[in-house]
Amino acid sequence: MVFTSLKFILFITATVIIYFLFPKKYRWVWLLLSSYFFYLSASIKYGVFLVFSTAVTFSAAVLMEKLTEKADISSLSKEERKQAKKRLQKRKKLIVAFAVILNFAVLFLIKYYNFTVLNISALAGVFGIEFSPVLSSLLLPVGISFYTFQVTGYVIDVYRGISGAERNFFKYALFVSYFPQIMQGPIGRFSQLSETLYYGHAFEYERMTRGIQRMMFGFFEKLVIADRLAIAVDTVWAQYSSYGRIELILACIFYAIQIYADFAGYMDIALGASEIMGIRLSENFKAPYFSASVPEFWRRWHITLGSWFRDYLFYPVMRSGWCSKLGKFIKEKFGKKLSGKVTTVIALMCVWFFTGMWHGASWHYIIWGVYYGILIILSTLLAPVFDGFVQKHSIDRSKPLYKSVQILKTFALVCLGYIFFRSTGMTQAFGIIGRIFSVSAPLNSPAGIGLDKADLLVALIAVAVLIITDIYRAKEVDIREAVAAKPLVLRWAVYFILLFSVIIFGVYGPGYSSSSFIYFQF
Repeated sequence: MVFTSLKFILFITATVIIYFLFPKKYRWVWLLLSSYFFYLSASIKYGVFLVFSTAVTFSAAVLMEKLTEKADISSLSKEERKQAKKRLQKRKKLIVAFAVILNFAVLFLIKYYNFTVLNISALAGVFGIEFSPVLSSLLLPVGISFYTFQVTGYVIDVYRGISGAERNFFKYALFVSYFPQIMQGPIGRFSQLSETLYYGHAFEYERMTRGIQRMMFGFFEKLVIADRLAIAVDTVWAQYSSYGRIELILACIFYAIQIYADFAGYMDIALGASEIMGIRLSENFKAPYFSASVPEFWRRWHITLGSWFRDYLFYPVMRSGWCSKLGKFIKEKFGKKLSGKVTTVIALMCVWFFTGMWHGASWHYIIWGVYYGILIILSTLLAPVFDGFVQKHSIDRSKPLYKSVQILKTFALVCLGYIFFRSTGMTQAFGIIGRIFSVSAPLNSPAGIGLDKADLLVALIAVAVLIITDIYRAKEVDIREAVAAKPLVLRWAVYFILLFSVIIFGVYGPGYSSSSFIYFQF
């Protein structure tokens, strides 16, 4: 059930109406039923994996908490308490490891098994070894990468004592399956989402209007911007060898805007739908294309995924026994400064390799992840050198020109990375890069890019609206509050312009069918 489909509009309307008709105490029950209906409408088979992940992590969290409760160490001596705590921690570690391994084993089997065995087979062939792997025919359940990370984060937080274990299985099932976020995130933290998810919120007209406004802007981003630019991007990418450098660069820029409008549009619809019911989801974007560096870009883009990798991979790798031993060895031989740099580089490369893998079982995603890993490592290592250069030449970083140059530089690097991300394989990716940087390739081509002048004009106007919106977001100005403060006539004029822009200028398929969101495939 795509968010921009008529089915979803009818679904969310019915869900909201019945939610406020339900007794406050049991409104979470209605949300659970609605969430499972929403998810199973894609395929009943997908529900097996969802229930499995829910049951495993729920049981693991409750078991860890019960072990802690039963561990009565008050009557023990200091040394005995120390040993008892070690035994308890070891048992809890085994439980959390078992839960995490089970969940990632399922994810690996469904998403990465074929990719792994085919690459092993190809590698074996290099050495003259014949190996015909048995391939899996399992289809990738929608949202599995997102909810696997969410349940894994939950069970680790319970192990760390950051969050208490939810003892009601059905309430926990709602946390995992909550329909606005299960398909594409944001990846929720139990300690934050549970604060508003289980409580019956009273109906508020102002909150409803704000939620609808945000949903409407999400529809605008997806249907008017993303799906229109997708026509040009798909056209150029499919026949990239027929296009010149200008069209290829333009297609890269269009794709950068397309994927942002697509993903941010989904988030605005999800957060807006939740806001109507008084449920707060985490923000996932903060005007990322106004970032002055690649690390800053990733602090603003897909925020919940970045924070997940930081908390559950980067820091654990840095603190792991083998990494600590390596750091200690380097410190003794070469000094503390180099030790910190080496362990940081290792942790960053782990994060970015797996970030690429998370997005898809293909080498072009892995290369995309490694590309960002290298950029962020270089940015980190060379920061003191650059700071020294700026200080030596008395460059004022507060000047608009300096900031503009840094933003454009970052955007160019991001667009280059998108070539790997959008391409179907390495041959296509390097083919496009080769033509962009080749002086022998034509500057432009007479071939069209799939958009006529009218469509291109609509796209440019819509993108201008998106840029202006992001300028306000970057300044942390609440646009909806600013609009709400305007006179009644002007306020409703804005609402109707937005509504009719979606209806008139939205891009639809045959029979007004809606296209899927890019991140559904992950």
